[in-house]
Amino acid sequence: MTSLLLLAATRWEAVPLASRLGLTRAGTHHWSGRVAGRAVTLRQTAMGAERTAAALAGAAPGLLISTGFAGALQSGLRTGELIAEELFPCPEAAAALRRSGFPMHFGRLAHSDRVLADPEDKLSLGRSTGALAVDMESSAVRAWAQARGTPALALRVILDEAAFAFPRDLPQSEDSLTLARYAAGHPADWPRLAGLWLRQRQASKALAFILQCLLETL
Repeated sequence: MTSLLLLAATRWEAVPLASRLGLTRAGTHHWSGRVAGRAVTLRQTAMGAERTAAALAGAAPGLLISTGFAGALQSGLRTGELIAEELFPCPEAAAALRRSGFPMHFGRLAHSDRVLADPEDKLSLGRSTGALAVDMESSAVRAWAQARGTPALALRVILDEAAFAFPRDLPQSEDSLTLARYAAGHPADWPRLAGLWLRQRQASKALAFILQCLLETL
């Protein structure tokens, strides 16, 4: 049975996914286990294409999935909706997703080197590329998979809708103290931060559910 490597950029994405899939921590940024009889490894890569490429060093999976959150580039997409793209042909996985019956969109993901905080930036990228959503890591997974002929899939869940504006000074950090200091100094942003936390919970639940369905159907 083909082994599966899941890649997620941040602990906000990786930890809930590992918990919901029943994976066991095997290192600082590494979880493993068996799901539906299949060997599954989850690596937390950190944000960005360069760090994602570095996290793939020495990997040899049978199937590679770039997973986590994405920002909507089209106005009709909502938080919790799923986007799937074959980064390198993986017809078995794509067919399994369709058999799952879970509603999702098959289409393109665009790349960005930064979080797109402004709605107009997201909509502009959507118009220029025709992509459904944007992330910072799947382009590196695509390049790695194509160079090695490894079946690879991007399976992303919409976190922020196209109209959602992130606080402009929100630090791109996983450090709880840094984020707490930001929140303490920006009380006007508390409603948006609370909304973002609720979006994360909703998105994580949807993503874990479809991955579980995928593994059971493959």
